[in-house]
Amino acid sequence: MTRISVDPSRRIGMKTDFFIGTLGQKLHYRAWESAGSPKAHIVIVHGYAEHGDRYAELAGSLSSQGFYIWAADHYGHGQSAGLRADVPRFELFAEDLSKFIDQVVLPETKNTPLFLYGHSMGGAIALLYSLEHQENLRGVILSGPLLRPGRQSSSLEKKAAVILKKILPTLPFRPFSATLLSHDRSIVRAYRADPLVYNGKMRLRMGAELLRVDELLPDGRLADLKLPLLLLHGGADAVVPPGDSEQLYAAAGSSDKTLRIFDGAYHEIHNESCKEELMELLLSWLTARL
Repeated sequence: MTRISVDPSRRIGMKTDFFIGTLGQKLHYRAWESAGSPKAHIVIVHGYAEHGDRYAELAGSLSSQGFYIWAADHYGHGQSAGLRADVPRFELFAEDLSKFIDQVVLPETKNTPLFLYGHSMGGAIALLYSLEHQENLRGVILSGPLLRPGRQSSSLEKKAAVILKKILPTLPFRPFSATLLSHDRSIVRAYRADPLVYNGKMRLRMGAELLRVDELLPDGRLADLKLPLLLLHGGADAVVPPGDSEQLYAAAGSSDKTLRIFDGAYHEIHNESCKEELMELLLSWLTARL
């Protein structure tokens, strides 16, 4: 196995700026320029409560191998506008992603391939975009993708969520344990100390909108996905069960699809001891589809 240098402090060639989202508000993004002419462009779609710069290590490693990396902060996340970790409706995330790609990314690709890399909630957002814009993409990579958040919720609980989100939309109600993200305690400490991460309890409306992912991405719609698909999941993921990726693998209509589960890994496989193995897999998969 070829060892890939992973440098979390890499900032050479990184730029940041803002674009205007669906609601007319400023949304933040950053980009890591590739070493040399880009082989392809990759848009990282981050998860709930975090922001794009948490992927600096992954982005730096990929950019050093010739890939141009982009990452925008969702509405209500990171340095973007909006109440922290809140969204009026889940589809807004995908609509903003579409604007980001149309306004900022595609004008820079110059006919080089474009891939999406979606993690957790970002996996659901990446799927929503991909199903509507397959013509723009060469392939999709999903890490611990959120697919069936309502599997453990009763129909009564789902109905209550719909009602309560209208009455008390921003009420915090559910805590999240950062220890579920990675075995690496330094990652957990950094997450808790990061001022751009929302460390409060999940808000009612956000929770209700996450439950809607089930209806936005039914198996029948997933069958319409024809793009090359790489599914990645931690075998010990307690945030999003590996079964979500297994179900997506079975339902996706892609003829070129791969599922890789990393034994013993928690939710953020890019922050686990398997990260070099992950990088090897990413590089080989991407290179084969250029």
